[in-house]
Amino acid sequence: MQTSKTFSIHFWLSTTKKKDDLAPIYARITVDGKRAEISLKRSISVTYWDTRSKRANWRVPAGKALNIYLDQVYADLLTCHKQLLCESKYVTAQAIKARCLEEDEQHKTLLQLVSYHNKNMVSILKPGTLKNFYVDDLLDNKYNKSHSNKSPKKHKTL
Repeated sequence: MQTSKTFSIHFWLSTTKKKDDLAPIYARITVDGKRAEISLKRSISVTYWDTRSKRANWRVPAGKALNIYLDQVYADLLTCHKQLLCESKYVTAQAIKARCLEEDEQHKTLLQLVSYHNKNMVSILKPGTLKNFYVDDLLDNKYNKSHSNKSPKKHKTL
């Protein structure tokens, strides 16, 4: 028997962080009772926020634009949830938040890519070609940096 996961997205004002009648807007993601909150970097007057619909009053000049933005954020969060499901990853509120903020992907540094290239090219390129084509030499000449990833072989300088 499969268990069903609950998933919801709500927008709310943080009245505790209110300054001059302006309160910041947050998105709350809830999955199986566990919450994650994202600051939307937007503020609105408390008097113009409709707590029932969890949206700005559309009669306010900036209200319509803010509601369009909230709808876009809502759609983005749903897309992140759907992506995690399609990738068969464990869906949590924190995972959705990380995907939305693009913090879930592991990025490689330039030196990690150079190390990967040098390790894999040894089996692909001939030794005569490899001595002429070594990525560390490019980095050394361009940025005047030395690296510990260098091969013990003597390389030709450009």
